[in-house]
Amino acid sequence: MERKISFEKYICAGTDRCELYNHVNAPLLRKEFTVENTSDAALYITALGFYRVFLNGVEITKGKLAPYVSNPKHIVCYDEYDVSSVLNKGKNVISVILGNGFYNCMGGYPWGFDKADWRGSPKLALKIYFGEKCVVSADSTFKTHGSHVTFDDLRCGEYVDFNQYEEKRFSAGYDDGEWRGALECAAPEGELVPCRVNPVKIKAEEYPVSMHVSDGGMIFDFGTNRSGVCRIKFKGVKGQKITVWHFEALLENNTFYNKNTCTPDFDRNLSQKDVFISNGEENVFEPWFTFHGFRYVFVEGIYPYVAEKDFITRLVLHSDFPIYNYFSCSDETVNKLQEMVVISDKSNFFYYPLDCPQREKNGWTADAALSAEQFLYNFDCSAELNFWLDNIIKAQTEAGALPGVVPTYDFGYSWGNGPGWDQVLVELPYQLYRFQGDTSAVERSAEAIVKYFVYLRSKLNGDGLVDFGLCDWCETGTFSEGDASTPVEVTDTLTAISMLNKCEFMFSAVGEKEKTAYVTHLRGELINAFTKKYVEGSAVTCFTQTAQAMAISVGLFDNCIRQAVNALMDMIKRDNGTFKVGVLGARVLFRVLAENGYAEKALDLITQDKFPSYKYWIDHGATSLWEAFNETYDNSVLRRDGGRTLSLNHHFWGDISAFFYKYILGVNVNPNGDDDSFVEIRKCEISSVLWAKGKYENKNGALFVSWQKDANGEIVFNIERKGDIRYVVKR
Repeated sequence: MERKISFEKYICAGTDRCELYNHVNAPLLRKEFTVENTSDAALYITALGFYRVFLNGVEITKGKLAPYVSNPKHIVCYDEYDVSSVLNKGKNVISVILGNGFYNCMGGYPWGFDKADWRGSPKLALKIYFGEKCVVSADSTFKTHGSHVTFDDLRCGEYVDFNQYEEKRFSAGYDDGEWRGALECAAPEGELVPCRVNPVKIKAEEYPVSMHVSDGGMIFDFGTNRSGVCRIKFKGVKGQKITVWHFEALLENNTFYNKNTCTPDFDRNLSQKDVFISNGEENVFEPWFTFHGFRYVFVEGIYPYVAEKDFITRLVLHSDFPIYNYFSCSDETVNKLQEMVVISDKSNFFYYPLDCPQREKNGWTADAALSAEQFLYNFDCSAELNFWLDNIIKAQTEAGALPGVVPTYDFGYSWGNGPGWDQVLVELPYQLYRFQGDTSAVERSAEAIVKYFVYLRSKLNGDGLVDFGLCDWCETGTFSEGDASTPVEVTDTLTAISMLNKCEFMFSAVGEKEKTAYVTHLRGELINAFTKKYVEGSAVTCFTQTAQAMAISVGLFDNCIRQAVNALMDMIKRDNGTFKVGVLGARVLFRVLAENGYAEKALDLITQDKFPSYKYWIDHGATSLWEAFNETYDNSVLRRDGGRTLSLNHHFWGDISAFFYKYILGVNVNPNGDDDSFVEIRKCEISSVLWAKGKYENKNGALFVSWQKDANGEIVFNIERKGDIRYVVKR
């Protein structure tokens, strides 16, 4: 039944809020009620923070970190549950535990989230309907008490004291007469909308591949670097404190490297740390209001003999996508890299794309823009990208500026943005239109896009070029992330031209003639200004791989494409036969080479032994994509130049996966951008690859593609089609 939902009242446990060094238990709120009929019953619930909801002691929460992570001044999400099967005729009880979530985001202090003017103690609103009748709603008749969760923070972790747990609190008939009444509190400013994305679920349960005793506890190795939490099953001594530390790297002397699991100004004693206190019975500890990025776990406070197989289990968490695709080929290095891309993609997808699961857990916009295409090749995250796009539009200022992080409070507007990051506003609707035929994403974002370009035009420098924000981030072999050899006004302006190219196509496709004319005119202005300052013959005069590849990709050298590609090849040769680009350059370099007859060279750059290459990561123990290409000591993540090791689980270098699908498997989705049911199958032009197989599926159907080379080296395809998806093999 479709209902128009509104919440007149929100409730909370009190005004005291949890702080990093002053802990306040997560509140438990409950209410008993009586019903005569349990059919056609529905619960609608939202929380500022996170919630866990129970009916008659049965947890029905859709997944971890419910309902969503958003700026409550912009969007507030609610969830709907059919609860007919868990209600009783007669007495019932609803119980809710509230976590701090994004609302009381104390661990987000490096990004200013702790200063947010909305920040407060967690609160909720809910209604239970039977047919058209609302029989329960959140109000001051709810009773509240501190739960057994004594501390929780999205970035730090979760602490539980089982001595404060009473199972009967979740059952009807419990005497809560001494509990406080809930306080009614103000509703948030944000638009109330149903949560239209897939929940965060446990997607795998993994046991350690090895374990050994260490000072004060035990070290467990799970073999790969992923996101999630650990479930601990333990019968200890009453009051025994168990601390679970999570790390990405273990150094050769069995010490953990923790400098990359939090920012330099973060208290490392709080980072990626879960704690529980035993009540002397067999306890099962499983955090709900946090997650971590880790391969290794150090469990402190247990005796060495506690090593039963099910003592510790890694619960792998990420958004629960409806479709997953796959790819493999005869090159095992490529297969390993594809596996690493998918691990990093999933590890960083919690309702929307994050930058890393261990340190920031922020929705950095460039990361998503650079990965949107390969995301959609690997799984159907269209609902998530669509919904996050609405959050991005809400975050835009009246002047048209975008933050580098969404959601945010005020971080990312004055630092952390720029066209390389802001392009997410164009890239998401463009890729959603291409992969899903979703014109609504284009239509919803059109006004915001034009507003952004008006803003961008107001910031042109004296040469008529764009020059603000971040650079070609994490260029290979540099000491610091911002040490780019390509000038910002080059990457900014070429990114803006790329955005305008896509907007011209999108706006024309949805009949926005005035907007099409506007972006066409602005594109012409930027091309003229850029050509005047930076183009000589067939080269961009800063002579970097990034600049040359980006200029080729946006069409600046279409009249001399062979010479421009040859100039790019010369730059690669000059740079020791390796790629020297940041994330903006990497997004186009391998594609430009493949599109112009150098697919073999592109794959060689990716998989060669020498530094920098993606294979270099594999050879140094990586199981997920790292944030930066830096030379490290053998069998270590420590850098030879003495710089700070960054995240070991980032997806923004993952466009190589789209390269694999397109130029090895041969699946080129919707090459003209106007028919999402059409796939062009290309022959692989890389001689070293002998076979490939994979699946690509979207809402129109699925293609199962495999090929192998016969005795004459000719490619023989085997293609199976399901549904209405169409394809043609390009000869």
